[in-house]
Amino acid sequence: MRVSDVGKGDIFLVDDNPNNLTLLYGILKTAGYQVRVASSGRRALDTIGAYPPELIMLDIQMPEMDGYEVCEQLKGTPETSDIPVIFISALDDVFDKVRAFNVGGVDYVTKPFQAEEVLVRIETQLNLFRMRRELERNQQLLEQERQALEVANDELSRRNEDLSRANDELLRAQARTNLVFSALSEALPGTVLDDKYRLDEMIGSGGFGAVYRAMHLALGRTVAVKVLRPSPGNDSPEALSRFRQEAISTTRLNHPNAVTVMDFGVSSAGIAYLVMELLEGQTLKDVLVDGSTLPLERCASILVPVAEALAEAHEAGIVHRDIKPDNIFLHDGEHGEVVKVLDFGIAKLVGKGSDHEAQGITETGVILGTPDYMSPERLTGVLYDGRADVYSVGVLLYRMLCGHLPFHIEKGASPYAVALKLMTAEPRPIREVAPGIPEPVERVVRRAMAKNPENRPTAREFARELAEVATASRS
Repeated sequence: MRVSDVGKGDIFLVDDNPNNLTLLYGILKTAGYQVRVASSGRRALDTIGAYPPELIMLDIQMPEMDGYEVCEQLKGTPETSDIPVIFISALDDVFDKVRAFNVGGVDYVTKPFQAEEVLVRIETQLNLFRMRRELERNQQLLEQERQALEVANDELSRRNEDLSRANDELLRAQARTNLVFSALSEALPGTVLDDKYRLDEMIGSGGFGAVYRAMHLALGRTVAVKVLRPSPGNDSPEALSRFRQEAISTTRLNHPNAVTVMDFGVSSAGIAYLVMELLEGQTLKDVLVDGSTLPLERCASILVPVAEALAEAHEAGIVHRDIKPDNIFLHDGEHGEVVKVLDFGIAKLVGKGSDHEAQGITETGVILGTPDYMSPERLTGVLYDGRADVYSVGVLLYRMLCGHLPFHIEKGASPYAVALKLMTAEPRPIREVAPGIPEPVERVVRRAMAKNPENRPTAREFARELAEVATASRS
């Protein structure tokens, strides 16, 4: 890099010989440098201290104060210590050159001057000086950034500590709440809610609450009452709205394979409850234990009614959003088994007839549902419809036929990690896992689990296709 590339240089000449000053001044001015001069060392020190140049050319032999003394004072002053000094002298003795370098000089020019040599030496030292200055500035910036990063890291550590303490407190509060609710659950039998429902015994519990066998006092009818569990995430107005929505969603359905909800309320003691028909039997989760599988005909006898109930829900503008074995109940009805779809508590009402509150209850960044059975679009933020439920039923059919889920979701995996797997991974084909499965059955599962919801059947189409392949397999 040449001096002409970086602009004019500011050079200070110090020599007691006017002829030398005139000659050097002319060489440097012609080359485009800004030049200042002094005829003695003391005058030079006064001027240089007030307005430091980029480079100094300093004669050695001068009266009162020679160049060595001037250079030593320059190097001993912080403001001028880094300015490069080129000595000029008629002396060409090695000792003089060595002393010049020892007191801080960077180069040595011997009289008489050769213009080309002087300019090359000046350009070289100016470039080195500027690069050194630039390096120092960069180092200062890096140090400032390092200090800022250190401050930011300290703040992040402090916030992490605060978050850790808050999480610990939340866990302690949740544990206390669980203990209180556990005690309350045991104490509730015998309690009468709103002078209408007497709770007799607890028959089940889950993330959102506990379910009791109860008596409708006015009708003398046995019912099931679900009491909302007041735990973190369930103790907010949104949770009550979600609980209320379960009643709204299911009362909009009139299908024999959807659990019947008869009432909803919040008691005078602040207990939120939901009144449903009482079911006797077991969930599909109870059936699918230890990697067990079910014959195709049995799968169809369970999932065809599920799909038909979902089809009616979808036509009513309701997406269940949490189809899984826990939410399919095999009820021992008066005339035999009746499959029931449970827990529309996180159902999303869509289309005509839904209100703003129902639409927004679960749109707070928290994903409600079970990732193992969740469709890809549920985790991408795009609009979805009843085909999201069809995907879940397809996963459930895969599980029932193969004995395990099509994808392994790590416990505690982030929504991003779950979404990435569901959007990119392909399950192992069913007939590789269970070679006896007919090819048309594999096709039904593959269509239901299509990544693109546009390629999936509706719930009603799925019910018809599954029933057809199950019938064909018996032939």
